[in-house]
Amino acid sequence: MYKMVYLQRALDDLEEIHFYVANVADIDQQDAQELTDGILHALSNLETFPFIGSSVADRLDIRGDYRVIITKPYLIFYRVITTQVTIYRVLHSKRYYSALLDL
Repeated sequence: MYKMVYLQRALDDLEEIHFYVANVADIDQQDAQELTDGILHALSNLETFPFIGSSVADRLDIRGDYRVIITKPYLIFYRVITTQVTIYRVLHSKRYYSALLDL
C-alpha cells in the first residue's frame, strides 16, 4: 500500500466541498452523501492503485508527473513519488482548474 499525504490546499478543497454539498447545493441528503462517498472512495483507491489516474501532461500544459482521477463532477489532482501518493487539489470540473492548480 502507498502512503497517502494530503496537502493543506487539498484538505481545504474537501472541506469546501463538504460545506457546499451540506449547506448550499440544491440536492437531497442521499445524493450529497453519495457524492462525498464517491470522492472518498476514489481517494482510498489510490492507496492500492496509485496509477489509476491519467497523466495531467496529456491534458494540460503542465510539466511533471501529476495525475488526475475523475469522480464526477470533481477532479482529484495528485502525484506518485516512490511509495507515497500526494493529493494536491480536489476541484469541480466546471471551474477553471488549470489556473487554480499551482503545479
